[in-house]
Amino acid sequence: MTIAVEHEAPEYVWTANNALVFVPRGMPPASYPVLLHLLGRQEPGGRCLLTHDAIATGIGVTRPKVTRALQHLGFARMVWKEGNGAYRLSPLIAGFRTPAEQLQTIAAMDDDDRFDHPDFQERYEQQVEAYEREKQAKAAQRQKRLEPPVDLATRRRT
Repeated sequence: MTIAVEHEAPEYVWTANNALVFVPRGMPPASYPVLLHLLGRQEPGGRCLLTHDAIATGIGVTRPKVTRALQHLGFARMVWKEGNGAYRLSPLIAGFRTPAEQLQTIAAMDDDDRFDHPDFQERYEQQVEAYEREKQAKAAQRQKRLEPPVDLATRRRT
């Protein structure tokens, strides 16, 4: 018995899959499979409609690792969050219908969003450091709230 299989052409035919050349040093290990997963499931133009759970299930890691990987890919300007379950790959690595479409989108990019910049590694590290400082400040604020409330009755007596 022979089963006929129809092959469908991919929705896009042009992509510059040089993404791993630009991945900065110090990225969490889960960033690589997350990026490859997004590259394989993108729409033309780089839009990806995937939840953290779907990505975690697809590559076999935990959801927190996916969250951290996406965060670092964002620091590197390789992936932008557009909404819940919606991400966009940078035009520098996204798939397009034609090379001209990709080049036009790249030309319209803001210089700050490019990761083929000479100081790319430094900008990534600055983003990570800023995030860590913000995280520490938030933790300090939470600690302040844990202090016992002021006893107003004792204060009035003095």
